[in-house]
Amino acid sequence: MEDKELPKNNSSEPEFIGPRERLTPEPSVTDPLSDEQQPTSEPEPEVKPKPASTNSKWGRFRHWYGANKKKSIPATVAVVIAVVLIVPFTRYALASLVVSHDISVVVVDAKTNTPVSEAIVSATSGSSGTTSGAGLAILRGVKPGPTKIQITKVHYKNGSLDITIPVLNPKDVYNTKLDPTGRQVKVTLADYISGESLANAEIKVADVKAKTDKSGSAIVVVPVGPHSFPAELGLAGYNNKSVILEVSDTEVKQNDFQLTPTGKVYFLSNRSGRIDVMKANLDGSEQEVALAGTGSERVNGTVLITSADWRYVALQARRDGSKDRVYIINTSDDKLTTADEGNADFNLVGWSGDNLVYSLTRTDLKSWQTGSGKLKSYNAETGKIITLNQTTGTGDVNNNLYEYYSLIFLTQENVVYGKGWTSQTPQEADFTGKQETLSSISANGQNNKVVASYDLATKSVDYAPHSPNSIYVLVRTEQNNQDDFYDYKIGSQPEKITLSLEEFYKGYPAFYPSPDASKTLWSEVRDGKNVLIVGGPEGDGGKTVAELDDHLAYGWFGAKYLLVTKDFSELGAIGINGKAVQKITSYQPESLYFARPSSY
Repeated sequence: MEDKELPKNNSSEPEFIGPRERLTPEPSVTDPLSDEQQPTSEPEPEVKPKPASTNSKWGRFRHWYGANKKKSIPATVAVVIAVVLIVPFTRYALASLVVSHDISVVVVDAKTNTPVSEAIVSATSGSSGTTSGAGLAILRGVKPGPTKIQITKVHYKNGSLDITIPVLNPKDVYNTKLDPTGRQVKVTLADYISGESLANAEIKVADVKAKTDKSGSAIVVVPVGPHSFPAELGLAGYNNKSVILEVSDTEVKQNDFQLTPTGKVYFLSNRSGRIDVMKANLDGSEQEVALAGTGSERVNGTVLITSADWRYVALQARRDGSKDRVYIINTSDDKLTTADEGNADFNLVGWSGDNLVYSLTRTDLKSWQTGSGKLKSYNAETGKIITLNQTTGTGDVNNNLYEYYSLIFLTQENVVYGKGWTSQTPQEADFTGKQETLSSISANGQNNKVVASYDLATKSVDYAPHSPNSIYVLVRTEQNNQDDFYDYKIGSQPEKITLSLEEFYKGYPAFYPSPDASKTLWSEVRDGKNVLIVGGPEGDGGKTVAELDDHLAYGWFGAKYLLVTKDFSELGAIGINGKAVQKITSYQPESLYFARPSSY
């Protein structure tokens, strides 16, 4: 075949180059790329394909959980706890490790709907309690969860209560009822003096115990059979009492009783033919001789004064037939102690706390001799005598001047005393330079000071205590009969006031401070009746306790009871809330005195 010459390619298309001959031309340095060949941006980064495990929801969650552990772990714990708490068994089992509650159970009688006291209440957790007079028992440390409460009492059917104690905020009270199996008796208890209901008093009858509720009542269930049962009643602060309960087969029989406050009143009595110191309960029961008289005691010279708290009794008596002595009886054991004796005539003033304040006149000294008159106190706790003051004098049997006590006034802590001057021949005596003094001193001998003084050469002085802590002072100038009045409040200085002689001498009541000095008792005549009044420590804010036809205020027995006297020969008691006077006992007339601030 004849070779033909291939035609030359004059077209613009490049020649075909085989695979082995294909070369990549290097760009020319001198020939820049055309605009179409210039790169328009940076090369895109290589994107790695996501693992197959993150493409699902679970995968995405695992990825988030690992990347956010500060949030995911607490959330997981919360979810676990919530799940545990939703399931009752695990919820209570877990909570019982750290949580417990005190729960209250109230038990009432199914027939009378009244509280059942002295019932035994127990929970399956082991906690137990006894119901009070209000029927309330408190079970301590009960675990959360289902709990069975068992209630038992003699002469009642056993009761039970199925409850579930929540983990948080259990009920305030769980209530249940018991069915009685015997006969029911209602018992009410009240204070003998005040008449107030007595709560939480204990009643023991047969094999049963019960306690009164706030109204002083209790339902007692006794066995079938007898129609009366002996019972014992008791309450702290009151004397125990034996009684007989009356029972009915057809009704709830009511039995009303009264309890007497503990403590003894002491008084003088000549019922034996001698003057004895006797004592009795506040209802007059159990009267007995605390200190037998010797037969030498004088009716008009035997005096008994009790301290405000009744711990001590002061007795002034002539027991050996010759001389008066001052004795102290300790009421805890009735032990007798001689407080003071000697050649003297004694005058008991009263008690200031544990200190008996009294004055004396020496019978072996002349009136104008120093120390012939003395003001003393005896501390019943320590047995120590303190001389608070003594009189002085001048002269002889023919011409003399000497001091005397014109006032002795007691408060809770202080002894206020006035001292004047006199003479056996007062009309001829010259009092020039002599002073009437008003002074104050503590019953323990401290803080002695002169409050005021007055010139007796030209003036005379008189005193009128008008409140528990205040004294009117009348200063008369003899030359012109000018009367000046002052009011002296203990602890301050006398202040000049406007007052009339009628007001000064009208007669003020005796004031009796309560044992803690927070109140004051006194009597006044209003509209023809004796009115018993209790006020503040200064005699302020007085309120009427009772209107009494024939009784007067006579002292305190504790903070709740007031003592009164009838005809100064009969002792009675009344509550601070009023009610009726309860007679305690009769006593030796004009020989029983109680501690009170009074003028000498």
